[in-house]
Amino acid sequence: MKKILALVLVLVFAIGLCACGETGAGTTAPAANSGSSSTPASGSTGGQQSEAAKEILAAEKDTEKKFPNQNEDGTVNLDKVAHFDTDFDYAANAKHEKLAYLAAAGTVLYQLSADAYEHWCPLFNLEWAGFVSSNGDSDMYLTNLQTYIDQGVKGFILDPDSTIFPSVLSILEQHPDVFWMSQMSPPRDGAVGDGIPVGGNLINNYVGFDNVESGRVVTRRLVEWKNEVYPDVPWDEVGFLMLDYSLSPPLHDRYTGSLEVFLEAGGKESNFFAADCVSTGMTMQGGLDAAGPIVSSHPEITYWLCNGLFDDLAQAAASIFDQQGLTDTSAVCVFGGSALIQQWDAGQEDSFRFAVYTAQTLYAEPIIGAVVAFLNGWATPDNIWPSWVKQSDKGIDGHTYSQLLLPTVPIEHDNYKQYLEWTDLYTHANAWPYDNEVTVNFDDFSPFVEEVPASYAA
Repeated sequence: MKKILALVLVLVFAIGLCACGETGAGTTAPAANSGSSSTPASGSTGGQQSEAAKEILAAEKDTEKKFPNQNEDGTVNLDKVAHFDTDFDYAANAKHEKLAYLAAAGTVLYQLSADAYEHWCPLFNLEWAGFVSSNGDSDMYLTNLQTYIDQGVKGFILDPDSTIFPSVLSILEQHPDVFWMSQMSPPRDGAVGDGIPVGGNLINNYVGFDNVESGRVVTRRLVEWKNEVYPDVPWDEVGFLMLDYSLSPPLHDRYTGSLEVFLEAGGKESNFFAADCVSTGMTMQGGLDAAGPIVSSHPEITYWLCNGLFDDLAQAAASIFDQQGLTDTSAVCVFGGSALIQQWDAGQEDSFRFAVYTAQTLYAEPIIGAVVAFLNGWATPDNIWPSWVKQSDKGIDGHTYSQLLLPTVPIEHDNYKQYLEWTDLYTHANAWPYDNEVTVNFDDFSPFVEEVPASYAA
């Protein structure tokens, strides 16, 4: 009676925000009801409808409700309308439209995202039209989008290279009955100038993470580990290895957050080393090439903390520490975690110890729910999540696009099964095989960020 798909989040190359950059390939041309040729990773539902989800669909609903999670007086709650409501009759009160997920890559992260959207589709009364990757070809991406629209698809989750969002928008503006949300990257128009956010102005709502804060959270966990395991080691003997990709502003924001927390803890700025993967590539080999020389050239440092940025690079850092005989005196944490979960399931433990994680179906729920709300006229892109409109970054020409933040959970070997089984419980899925090992309750974790940051009002 539980189960969901999971995985965080993260991002690959310079296209977005958060991801666990594994490499792979998806399909290359769209067709109705097509899926990706990528092999689903561990934890994938593979599109199978869980027994819990079937029970949700079969259960009697409140036929008087006009909106999901509506207010007590029967009006729409724009902050909650996109979240799944088990008591709302989507089959009777929501349009049955097709939804497709288009990504620039077909790697494990994107496949897991596709599995998450496919899982949610029948619960939200949508028909799954498929997942297609353009394999990094932006022209193909735009062609795929137009082809799906021509096939009658009205709902989209879009993950293009963030630089082509203006071209994506030019297609969508010709089809006012088509609605969309992005996933990995905030959708921006590419404008530059004084007072314009990095990447340009918002052109739609965004669900995701604050990357500066993600750098802080990752580094706080590393600082806790040092203080717990090596409390007597002076901070001037501790090195910090920051995997970076400086050409991607969202990813580089994690550098900013990590440096801030490391210095606050007592670390020396001269011991903070950036391994920039711009020239080496955002792969495990690229991480080895960027970080290896840094560690090997500082034999005087035997205690290391590392923000791995995302999983491939975190695995590279752990491998370097192992080669240098530093496994016991180093700790790697990442904003992601898919590869780490696979390591733990395989019985492998090394200095890649922690992740700050969001299950992929939790990530997917409000995104697909927003598309459903737009298709049904319950909300518009300009009024959904009104509490989450960032006043300094809400689009132009009177738009009030919101930026909903997602909850994250620090996971480690002792608690990861508990969290993943809870995500299955909340999302009515059967993704994870740990139900005989742990017991979970609905209130063990929260699917929401409860407080809007004060910075949103500025």
